[in-house]
Amino acid sequence: MSYFKPLNSNENNLYIIRASIDNTGNITAPSKNQLPSTFTTSKFDDNNFTINYNNIFNSSITPSIFVISTDDSKFGILTITNKNSSNCIIRSSNYAAMPNIDIMIVGPQSTGPVFAVSNRGWKFSTNLNQKLLYSDADMLVGIGTDNPNFNFTINGNYGVIPNEISSSTLVSSDLLNYYLNIININTSKTISLPSTTNDGQLLNIVIGNSVNQDAKITLDINSNILSSSQFNIILQTIGDSISLCSYNNKWIITNTNINQIATSLLSYNSLSTSQYNSQTFNSTLLNNQLTVLTVDSNTTISLPPSMYYDGKIIDLVVGQVINSSISNISNNNILPNSQINLNNIGDKVKLLAKGDNWLILDR
Repeated sequence: MSYFKPLNSNENNLYIIRASIDNTGNITAPSKNQLPSTFTTSKFDDNNFTINYNNIFNSSITPSIFVISTDDSKFGILTITNKNSSNCIIRSSNYAAMPNIDIMIVGPQSTGPVFAVSNRGWKFSTNLNQKLLYSDADMLVGIGTDNPNFNFTINGNYGVIPNEISSSTLVSSDLLNYYLNIININTSKTISLPSTTNDGQLLNIVIGNSVNQDAKITLDINSNILSSSQFNIILQTIGDSISLCSYNNKWIITNTNINQIATSLLSYNSLSTSQYNSQTFNSTLLNNQLTVLTVDSNTTISLPPSMYYDGKIIDLVVGQVINSSISNISNNNILPNSQINLNNIGDKVKLLAKGDNWLILDR
């Protein structure tokens, strides 16, 4: 008999009884003083042994029992019946007489040597110098940090553990603790994504339900999201989603599924030619939004030097004409034309600053 503490177990003391029993029911090994006093055997009949282990193991638990025949000439089937926390019956089913057997019984016991800290199993840790099989703490398997940034489980019955949260209680810092965040919208909320802690972190946000069709989640791209768009990201319809990966202290968008044109994308500048002055028009035209122009006076609009705004786009359309007024856009460096007339409702032009020229993309 012996005590041992198994790997990855909270049980401090598992107790083992091992014994050899002859075909008459007598214990042949080990000696009696090496076995518990309450462990006894008896032959119930020609085909059955009764094994008693009362008051040895915890009373609420039935121990595990293993038995084999040690007679080479007898390969009958041995079965264990009436097993409980106190005794069991070993039955031979293929021959008249019981064979000699070896038996091992394993179960928890509350008495005996107590270890200071049980071996509680795996622990995520950066300590890779721990070499002990039986440690005084958890078994260490370093994956770069003591405390993982994500709550996760191996894919199986549970799959990925999501963070289900209402927009009214949404806090951006909570998003980083989960791989998948499912948001139920009841109020509009504008948030900045949490700061990244290391490269390669994955973050997924999806709209799971919406009880207010006018409410939306707005992700502020001016915080730490790298995006080619100049507009904030709007998640509003059920199923809208965005996937991001961290790199160089920023979030990079890897995938989006947004099913509606958000209201903020429809915003535009509204200007009239009578209000024209070079500084106002230049700063407004160059803010990357569509400008709707009311032509209420004959005006020539001069574009700024393109070399200072390389890559900028001007998008302009006439929305209203008053008193047959005429508006012109003039610049010596507009290609392929040096002047563009905007005289009628719907007249439009889109220009791109490239080096020393404004290039006409559409008109």
